Amino acid sequence: MDREPLQANGESIMPDSSHFVSAASLRLRLDWLNRLRWGAVAVVLGSVLVVGPWLKLDLPMAGILTTAGGLFGLNLLYVVRNRRLPPVNIRSEIRLVKVQMVGDLLILTELLNLTGGLENPFFFIYIIHVILASLLFKGREIYQIAALAVVLFTGETLGEFFGILPHHHLLSAGDMTHELPFVLAALGAFWLVMFTCAYLGASIMKHNRAIKDELVERQASLVQADAEKMEFFRFVTHEVKSPVSTAQSAVEAALELDGDGLSTPVRGLLERGLGRLEQANRMVRDLADLTRGGELRQSEKTELDLGSLVAEVVVRFEELAASEGVGVMMKPLTAPVILHADANMVDKVVANLVGNAIRYSGGAGVVNVAVIGDADGVVLVVSDQGIGIPAEDQKRVFDEFFRTQRARELSGLGTGLGLAIVRRFVRRMGGRITLESEVGVGSKFTVRWPLEIGNDEETS
Repeated sequence: MDREPLQANGESIMPDSSHFVSAASLRLRLDWLNRLRWGAVAVVLGSVLVVGPWLKLDLPMAGILTTAGGLFGLNLLYVVRNRRLPPVNIRSEIRLVKVQMVGDLLILTELLNLTGGLENPFFFIYIIHVILASLLFKGREIYQIAALAVVLFTGETLGEFFGILPHHHLLSAGDMTHELPFVLAALGAFWLVMFTCAYLGASIMKHNRAIKDELVERQASLVQADAEKMEFFRFVTHEVKSPVSTAQSAVEAALELDGDGLSTPVRGLLERGLGRLEQANRMVRDLADLTRGGELRQSEKTELDLGSLVAEVVVRFEELAASEGVGVMMKPLTAPVILHADANMVDKVVANLVGNAIRYSGGAGVVNVAVIGDADGVVLVVSDQGIGIPAEDQKRVFDEFFRTQRARELSGLGTGLGLAIVRRFVRRMGGRITLESEVGVGSKFTVRWPLEIGNDEETS
């Protein structure tokens, strides 16, 4: 079986990457080769049925048609095999393409023998196979294909020259093509071209594969760094949560028990401290949510009504919206919109988007929330009429701890983790999130989910 791919931010590269990313990607190349063979069959048939009679060539039509029929049958077998068997093992796919290329070289040699041999300029098609080998294989495998082509064509040419194989003369060929010096010179040039192509192709692809392997190594380092970052966040969350909660409770208790007896400066200091402790507590909760993104596989997915869940979130934020002077409107639904997903994760996504829309509306306007369901999936849209996001910051708003300058001016209590959590959760659930925003006009976030959330999907 294939080795597991390295994954980071939805992209993957196979560690065994000297050939291809996956068996599926190699299968695409095999399908392309199959289409080339259909073209080759068409060219051979056209040459036999049209060009041959027009030029009045005395060629063994039956043998040519039989060989073309053999190529047609083999290619049909390849196509059926590719459609019925899924690509699961890159090594078996590579073995198959080697068998196909050997078969192609044998059939090409047979066709050349039936159509003039060295007199037929189409013997240059051998070069195409060497180029393809340099793209598909590596190292000595490329030279093996080149050597096989050289041996086959040399054997065919010398076999015809010495009368071992039948020769079918082309009318346009001169007597010089039957002289030994010309035959040897042509074969020498053929050898030189074939092995030069093999060397150049192998050298170029070796360099390209080295670059690719370096990218794989760097991606592995990034994946490891991301895992270590998440582990650090988990550690910080666990270690900081208890003392912060304790300190917050202590300050709240002090203000509640003896707040009226405290001097104004002391009470102000405690209240500001309580606000900072609440900010720290919120950051701890956000870090816990952020690190939970990788636990979706163990989470239990349920059938939930997205419309009802969003409506509950909107009700939950009514007090905040009233304090901010912002209205929240949800588009009525005519029917339930059902989604199979982790309800807690979906709740976090909706709550973050609605909460942000309210907080950054600038104390005015309306936050609009809509849920749309169709045959392809479900869509959640949250839009506001607030401060908006500058174009240069729109790609960064989903980064951890990033906040725009205007957002920091409007509120000093944000953590910069809300949208990072949203994107991580949405991707883990196989969805996508997009942003449209204009400064001073507002922002619109659109989340698209498939109806059935996969176990380990993550898309960009």
